[in-house]
Amino acid sequence: MLERIIAPGHYRRGAGAIEAAVPEIQALGTRACLVGGHRALAAASPDLEEALAAAGIEIVAKTWYGGECCPENIAAVAATVKETGADFLVGVGGGKALDTSKGAAWQAGVPLVAVPTIAATCAAFTSIAIIYDRQGHFLEISHHAVNPALVLVDSRIIAAAPGRYLAAGMGDTLAKYIELRATSMAAASHLALAGALTLAHLCYDSILAAGPEARAAVEDRAVTPALEKVIDAVILISGLVSGLGGDDGRTAGAHGVYEGLTASPLTRGYCHGELVAFGNLVQLVLEGKDAGEIRQLAAFNRRVGLPVTLEQVGLSPTDGPSLDLVSQAAAGSPDMANMPFPVSAAIIRAALLAADHSGRELQEYITQGGNQRG
Repeated sequence: MLERIIAPGHYRRGAGAIEAAVPEIQALGTRACLVGGHRALAAASPDLEEALAAAGIEIVAKTWYGGECCPENIAAVAATVKETGADFLVGVGGGKALDTSKGAAWQAGVPLVAVPTIAATCAAFTSIAIIYDRQGHFLEISHHAVNPALVLVDSRIIAAAPGRYLAAGMGDTLAKYIELRATSMAAASHLALAGALTLAHLCYDSILAAGPEARAAVEDRAVTPALEKVIDAVILISGLVSGLGGDDGRTAGAHGVYEGLTASPLTRGYCHGELVAFGNLVQLVLEGKDAGEIRQLAAFNRRVGLPVTLEQVGLSPTDGPSLDLVSQAAAGSPDMANMPFPVSAAIIRAALLAADHSGRELQEYITQGGNQRG
């Protein structure tokens, strides 16, 4: 039997999405616990508090998620939910805050309202959580996470967030097609997987077309059709890809490189999607894809502010020990094992350097007056 958790109960996106969700919120109970990042809670709390009050719901706690999606923080948030007697949890913020919230809601046995304040991943839409240790080193992909009952995406809040996060979301979403195209080769064909691949390709094409304009919109803090197209690609359509693809369509080389990069303390200051964006280029190298496809993606990365070189993810092509560490961690990651052919640490190291070389060539070409559209 084919089983998939396809989507949350409700998805609302648009300016004023939080205020418009009072009927759906009322169905979840009368006591809410809010959890998220400090800046995220500050950005979303005014609208959330107004909507919850209009729904006759008491906020019994408002707490920080802990700064990392690790087992200790998930357990702490779950304990707060239980101690306060909250009927449901409202998770607010980026991917790590939302993944912590999904894990905590699963442990506490309550529904979750996911309120992303940045469009940096599809975390608000999915029923998995990416688990790290306290230091931010990747540990596992956990299925001990709830399927959100309600996702509220206020375009005005996304537009007001730093553009770096939207770019990171684009990098993470582009990986859906790059990785699914590879992993689907080794899977038995079925309609859900075919649908996932079609939607992943739609995400890819939509982001390449609308991404630069969307990035410009957030610099102006403006809600535009291009921005809302990218928001839906990053959160809604990308989330559907994960739900439809299931275990046959999971992440692969690009996320394997990301997991390898998190093994180095030098990469700690970079967003998930920024590291995945460089991983996209590395995976294309691993697969021996056409140089024109790699140049097109690298040129897009550069236009929207995503990395194309090792230096732009905190590393140096001459730092042998760090490259060895990253390559070995990537080779041992669960996502790299999803590639349709064996990938060793030596092969990954060579691909990292090849992607870096290509990125530096592109930068030099543009500096000399070339067309960065590739």
